[in-house]
Amino acid sequence: MWTNGNPVALSVALAGLMAVGCENGVEQEAEVQTPTTAAPVAEAPAPTSLLDIFPEGLGRSLVIGSCGSCHAAACSAIGQRTAARWTALEADHRDRVADMADADYQVLFEYLAANFNDTKPQPNIPPQFLEGGCTPF
Repeated sequence: MWTNGNPVALSVALAGLMAVGCENGVEQEAEVQTPTTAAPVAEAPAPTSLLDIFPEGLGRSLVIGSCGSCHAAACSAIGQRTAARWTALEADHRDRVADMADADYQVLFEYLAANFNDTKPQPNIPPQFLEGGCTPF
């Protein structure tokens, strides 16, 4: 299109070129995409038992059966600890469950470190699961 130096005609010509695409020498209208809104993300339901807090996996039953002997078991699921912190807690807690086999003890801490670490969001745990308090992490 030639605009003969007319700025209004130039604007109209550019607008027309932007609205029309060309494929194989045939002019086609450009597809107009309308923005979509993302569907709201549903919040997970509040846990009603320890089974809802701790995901399935090797070590789950050890955590539920052992960690609650000194503090609320759900305390193990909060704090989003680093790998180094889980290693330190593993060393610190060994004497507290002296009757647990070494292999089981290792499985317990591997489970906790894999499921509740600083790369994952902290689970929403209702206060009743933390009654009795948590020891410092």
